[in-house]
Amino acid sequence: MIKTAEVVINSGIRNLTDAFTYFIPDQFSYLDTGWRVVVPFGSRQEEGFVVAVRSEPEGRKDELKPIQDVLDDDPWFDDHMMQTARWLSERYLCTLAEAMRLFIPGKKGIRKEKFYYLNANYAGIFNETRTENQAAVLEWFRRQKIVTMRQFQKEFGPEARSLIEELKQRKLVLCSSTVQTARVNKYESELHLALTGEQVTGILPQMERKPAQFRLIQALLTRNLTDADLKEMKVSRQTVKTLVDLEMIKIVRKQVMRDSYQNVAGKYQPVTLSPEQENAVAAIADALSYSRFQSFLLHGITGSGKTEVYIRAVAAVRQAGKQAIVLVPEIALTSQLVQRFKARFANDVVVIHSKLSLNERYDTWQRIREETAGVIIGARSAVFAPAPNLGIIILDEEHEFTYKQEESPYYHTRDVAMTRANLAQAAVVLGSATPAVETFYDALAGRHVLLSLPSRIAGAVLPQVMLVDMREELKKGRRSVLSTQLEGLLRDTIQRGEQAIILLNRRGHSTFVMCRECGHVITCRHCAVALTYHYAAGMMRCHYCDAVEPVPTLCPACRSRYIKFFGTGTQKVEQELQQLFPDCRIVRMDQDTTHGKLAQDAILSDFDAGRYDILLGTQMVAKGHDLQNVTAVGILSVDTILNIPDFRGAERTFALITQAAGRAGRGDKPGKVVVQAYNPEHYAVCAAANQDYSSFYAAEIEFRQKLLYPPFCQLIKCTVAAGMEDTARRKAEQLAAALKSELRPDAGTDIIGPFPAPVLKVKDRYRMIILIKAGNLDTVKEIIRQKNWHTLSDTVFDVSPISVV
Repeated sequence: MIKTAEVVINSGIRNLTDAFTYFIPDQFSYLDTGWRVVVPFGSRQEEGFVVAVRSEPEGRKDELKPIQDVLDDDPWFDDHMMQTARWLSERYLCTLAEAMRLFIPGKKGIRKEKFYYLNANYAGIFNETRTENQAAVLEWFRRQKIVTMRQFQKEFGPEARSLIEELKQRKLVLCSSTVQTARVNKYESELHLALTGEQVTGILPQMERKPAQFRLIQALLTRNLTDADLKEMKVSRQTVKTLVDLEMIKIVRKQVMRDSYQNVAGKYQPVTLSPEQENAVAAIADALSYSRFQSFLLHGITGSGKTEVYIRAVAAVRQAGKQAIVLVPEIALTSQLVQRFKARFANDVVVIHSKLSLNERYDTWQRIREETAGVIIGARSAVFAPAPNLGIIILDEEHEFTYKQEESPYYHTRDVAMTRANLAQAAVVLGSATPAVETFYDALAGRHVLLSLPSRIAGAVLPQVMLVDMREELKKGRRSVLSTQLEGLLRDTIQRGEQAIILLNRRGHSTFVMCRECGHVITCRHCAVALTYHYAAGMMRCHYCDAVEPVPTLCPACRSRYIKFFGTGTQKVEQELQQLFPDCRIVRMDQDTTHGKLAQDAILSDFDAGRYDILLGTQMVAKGHDLQNVTAVGILSVDTILNIPDFRGAERTFALITQAAGRAGRGDKPGKVVVQAYNPEHYAVCAAANQDYSSFYAAEIEFRQKLLYPPFCQLIKCTVAAGMEDTARRKAEQLAAALKSELRPDAGTDIIGPFPAPVLKVKDRYRMIILIKAGNLDTVKEIIRQKNWHTLSDTVFDVSPISVV
């Protein structure tokens, strides 16, 4: 008998759904389910995941290709990770490879690199007269032996690629490729004593005439030394070499774990819990003590001390020797939370998010797998951290839509957390001041334990909120972005030496550029959307495909010179603030100012330190930040979300106003908030101004029930895309008709559409949408799988979409 492995190929090809069988050579006989391997696939080498191992007759050996290499020292996927991946594949209609890829730090565990070398027979192949340039290149190749494209470009500049292609065509240079692990470990050298303490005692007196050697040996008696230590001690390399040659000391290579947050620290301040906090901590601790799955909804108003409840729950988990995952919806929220947790748990904390380098993520993964880190903090991808001893998963701001992945697999972090915790018999805590409607509905139905924090800590009160009807401002002739009330609030706040936050959920300078002569709006050539003007760069940018265009001096339609910028973005608000308050220190935080790995952290740190008076930004400034000197918040045009044709528009509006308003008055000074709206009568706006979740939920759940939207149904959004609008529409109509024909009339499923996406064209692809509503989607998903519709390259199925448009 021989051992074979069923391997799924780590590929983005959606119709590659089957596992492939490979022979396991004797040197890899230890392989089992969960290992990552390198296998031949067609003419290439690819990474694969072992999903099953079998014994088969010896005769099959000649039919199968062998596994070529193993990527890790241990299986990458444990049993719970494998079960979660299979659940993801079933629930979200994705391939098993797509689901398993979520559990590795990058999309691939291997990297392929081409290298080039001189054909040994090149003189016989090419006897024509060579140009001086070709001769120089061939001579360089002869000296270098084997080179990469990067080395070649460094030597020969922009012409390198065309030179290589010419030499390849003439068979003077041959090309091959190699597969390496994507991870590159970092090492540093350490000096260790090679002698016993007794031996050192015997020779130290003889070394006093050599002070550098003497100091070095003395230091090594107490600790091992790094290069940085030697530099500080002013010990030369020659001194080190002499002692190494004498076999008195030895150089040891030690792996260094990269960590961008290693210098983040804080001082832990013991907090006296309120009775409500104590009750919440006790309830969570009780579930943890029994090591059983239990989910909680921690519903606490802004500033009610949810983070301290998280810290106490994690402390209980760590005391029991288990690991904790703490999730935040955006990277911008990571730094403050990391500071709080590092103050309590020190180097037991690691951080995961997409802006870290691949090697940093691999190092973090290793610490988690080896259980040298027990507290994992990160954005949604951290839910896949390989914690072998999981005790709790916490989702802070659980209502946030960024917890939903917007590319395949279209998973929701909350659902993944519930599945992982259930398998591990761990607890889940969902925390929010504005819980998702579905989450609160489940809590009222008993599917989560509801824990309430109805008051702010330390006697702080909710801010006073003023609603300003911008229609009235317009009637009074005021054309400013800021209302009279908000301008006055900012002026008073700055005069008192306090700080303000202004939220406008729209980056850029102007939302569109239009010709006043003919009304032509400048749109993206790749997407059916207006380009946004960015003042600082002096150009227009598409916020869907990131294409950049210069601002035209003449209208493309009528050749008029009357080009004007309309609408308001964060850059334009920044200009107006600078004009109104010339001595005010203003910092802007949006996607244009936060490109770096820790750019958001730096802005928030400077603002918290008092280096700025006003923090202006998009929704990333609205949530989670605990800034003690902020007493004023201005919220601009937030009710425009209500105009989006989506049933969650009111929920988004309520959450954004409530969360942004909650940034004010969190210290010992009272806060004030100005909400500028064009529809101030809407129930979501009124409820948010009063920080009244109950009244919002009562109105919203009635609306959902009448129109049969979640939580009263389940949804799948199907998007069909094509290069031509007619083609997209025809394919979508055919799919909708096929779906209807497969479903029984009494199945209780509603097929809506197809209808054009609100932004019809994105990246030169026209998009049509079909919405599937049902009490239970199991039958629909089974039909989709049987017909293999989910593997079509032009069709995407989003299960439980966060938006239906």
